[in-house]
Amino acid sequence: MRRPRRSLLAAIGSMALAGCLAGDDESPANDSSPDDDLTPLPDDDRTLPPSGTDPNGYPDYDVDRLVAFDEIDPGETAIYLEPSAASITESERLTFTLFNESSSGFSYNPYAWQLHKRVDGRWHYVAPRGVNEPAHTLEPGDNFAWDLTVDNDGIEDGRSIRGHGVAGPDPIAGLGGGEYVFGTDVDFDDGPADGSVGFCARFDLETDSLSLTTTDAITSVEWEGDVLVASSGRVAPEDDDARLGAYELVRTNDDVEGTELITETLLRNDQLRDAIVLAREYDADRVRLEEYNAVMPIFGVDDIRYYHYDGETYAISARVIDDD
Repeated sequence: MRRPRRSLLAAIGSMALAGCLAGDDESPANDSSPDDDLTPLPDDDRTLPPSGTDPNGYPDYDVDRLVAFDEIDPGETAIYLEPSAASITESERLTFTLFNESSSGFSYNPYAWQLHKRVDGRWHYVAPRGVNEPAHTLEPGDNFAWDLTVDNDGIEDGRSIRGHGVAGPDPIAGLGGGEYVFGTDVDFDDGPADGSVGFCARFDLETDSLSLTTTDAITSVEWEGDVLVASSGRVAPEDDDARLGAYELVRTNDDVEGTELITETLLRNDQLRDAIVLAREYDADRVRLEEYNAVMPIFGVDDIRYYHYDGETYAISARVIDDD
């Protein structure tokens, strides 16, 4: 049984982050003397796997070593990430706790979590799409926890996910059933390791796969010759810096390198989601999505990009219609 510690909810910036930091002696809820309920760290030989450790069957975290929960014994490991369960459904919460049982603190970022899904033997990065960069220190004997819940309500009816920004994964939308890995990475200046170390834990999500549909922003669809043209009300024309743009898809048989997509990653790009779904639904080789957009370059696309999804290859480009 893990020894008891006092806990303190971590308030990190103004973002709503599902995490908690335990082991702070300044907890206002604790009126006992400073050392009454603190158990000393074990005088043992807990270590980390050696530098260069990269167990098979896990995503690439671009770290000096990777500590995967299924590959270690928590009783012998100085620092590890532990899941509260091996699987969850959409109605359940899963907690991932990063424990520091070493004699040194280390730097971590509570926003720098990563979620991958394995499909056909390959890991795909799912979320988040952006990360804040506050530096925190996890002291010896402390832990930090991330909660994860899945909320798929309304997605198949056109709800937009729009990526997953800099908050925590509670809740996270747009996850179909399957095998996932939750992970993070930390940095050491000294102590049990040098450089960067990744920590991860597998879990299964027991739910149905997601059906791919357009977002509810699509207002019209019509053919112009051999081009399927759709209009979107995603951004209002009067919005600051908004320009009418064309997001264009061409289905191609070219053998080109491109980004491999799964449903969970496709759902996180509204324009790409709409264009690919329309191409599939109408059996269209060319799709033009017209909508207002304030991003520079338009839609964030400045050259031709290639994507592979469900056996098809798509070329994506974008231009400003107002400049034609």
